[in-house]
Amino acid sequence: MLAHLRLDYFHEFHHSIPLSNNYWAHLWENDAYDSFSEIFIQQEYADFIPDEPITNILDLGAHYGYFSLWIQSKRPHVEIHSIMVEPSQRCQRSLQKMAQYPKLEGRFQYLQAAVGDPKEERTPFFERPFMAGSLFSSSSEDCSYEVKTLPLTSEPSLKDQSFDLIKCDLEGAEWEFITHYSSLLKNSKFLVMEWHSWHSGGGGFSQIEKRLTEIGCKILKSSPSQKAVGRDGEVGLFLAQNLNYQN
Repeated sequence: MLAHLRLDYFHEFHHSIPLSNNYWAHLWENDAYDSFSEIFIQQEYADFIPDEPITNILDLGAHYGYFSLWIQSKRPHVEIHSIMVEPSQRCQRSLQKMAQYPKLEGRFQYLQAAVGDPKEERTPFFERPFMAGSLFSSSSEDCSYEVKTLPLTSEPSLKDQSFDLIKCDLEGAEWEFITHYSSLLKNSKFLVMEWHSWHSGGGGFSQIEKRLTEIGCKILKSSPSQKAVGRDGEVGLFLAQNLNYQN
């Protein structure tokens, strides 16, 4: 009975954790603790956020939205606006609720979509728990469903938009982002990206760095690569700046 309640009715327990400056993280799903720990306890991004004004964020691979919430709780005197993009159906309830919080309503927006080739209206997404969902199958037992591909020209919140910071955690779809959404990069100041060596470009971190350099971005800081958990490959984190950015 307890296992059934935890699996199917976890959101009704209304678990919440207080943050600094009177913000709260609501944990609506039973794997939300992993995402919360990564962002708020392990402080994965703490050393990769530029010490500059940030008011406009594009949060790609938002998962439960904790990255955007973390920055807002750290900078309470700034009204941060965030577009949270996440394809996972598992995260839908949490992101919808977050966008409706009284302290965030009107500033945090949720788009259920995947970063892919915008020429394709929809793309397969492989749902997995613990922040492991992606556009790529990792085993023959993986199940997928189709999700909307993130558009550029038809989405008002993205068209001709610039961002102070783009956060990108796409579980291997980094090359799709750099290839198909370079206009977003060129109109934004900073990029913090978690890279995965199995991205579809095939060249690991060095290929991503080369491509970013070609479009005018410089990597300011990067973490040592680490072995991926649950599959072969390496992962890492870096902060890059668009040297051609103009307000």
